[in-house]
Amino acid sequence: MSRVTPNGPKPVSSRVKAAAGISWGILEIQPGWVGVMASAQGICRLTLPQPGQTEALAELNPPAETIRTDSLFHPLATKLESYFQGNSTDFPFSLDLSGYTPFESQVFKTCALIPYGQTASYGQIARRIGRPKAARAVGQALHKNPVPILIPCHRVIAANGKTGGFNGGTNIKCWLLTLETRKPSG
Repeated sequence: MSRVTPNGPKPVSSRVKAAAGISWGILEIQPGWVGVMASAQGICRLTLPQPGQTEALAELNPPAETIRTDSLFHPLATKLESYFQGNSTDFPFSLDLSGYTPFESQVFKTCALIPYGQTASYGQIARRIGRPKAARAVGQALHKNPVPILIPCHRVIAANGKTGGFNGGTNIKCWLLTLETRKPSG
């Protein structure tokens, strides 16, 4: 199970005003390069692996008044490498989910509880948060997930067992689901 510590929602404007306190980094891991941003409250953005530094930076798109500090994120890089080697990995990092609605934050927190190698449907997530008719809204919230892998939205599938959508593309979603069901390498 992914263990993360999301902070409560804050107004969208607070995220913009706090840009000066944001640190970011571009990390080389296997299978590629990831971009990460964090505030004093926690990780607020993580990209999926990209083929190069330039692509990871473009995907991350940090505000100009932020500070690059790659070394700050080495513990995260180590955990991500373990995950991408096929190991069940806990991510004991605080998350900053400010700027998201209470509903979106609730969906993110519930999604973070889906154990490694398992899936849940959009409808199951909706029922778990007490909104049984909100399966489509769950999908829309997960499309905004700022920290894929840490909040494992790839583990949420359609009720009929089909993959469903994924912000990183369905091929990546299928790859991540397959990664989690095979034996660890090494």
